[in-house]
Amino acid sequence: LERVTAPPALRDELDAAREWMLLLGRKTAREKIASLMAIIARRAAKDGGGTEGRVVYDLALTREAMADYLGLTLETVSRQVSALRSDGVIELEGKR
Repeated sequence: LERVTAPPALRDELDAAREWMLLLGRKTAREKIASLMAIIARRAAKDGGGTEGRVVYDLALTREAMADYLGLTLETVSRQVSALRSDGVIELEGKR
């Protein structure tokens, strides 16, 4: 039998899909939101968005879009984003 190795891009996509299934299935609302932001931050860091241990990016999703995407209510997303902010996990500039 011949062993076939997937190209790096395909492996990355499979890892992302696995992470996404875990995110939707077994995490709390706060963990889902933090995980989504971490996924976006990793991609932004790859594109040069990281500075001094921080990743700065424009979150192109509204809270309503995040709620729809994660299967949460808008109120839950708003509460959890506010909690992440007050705990110092994230910093927000402006309304986004």
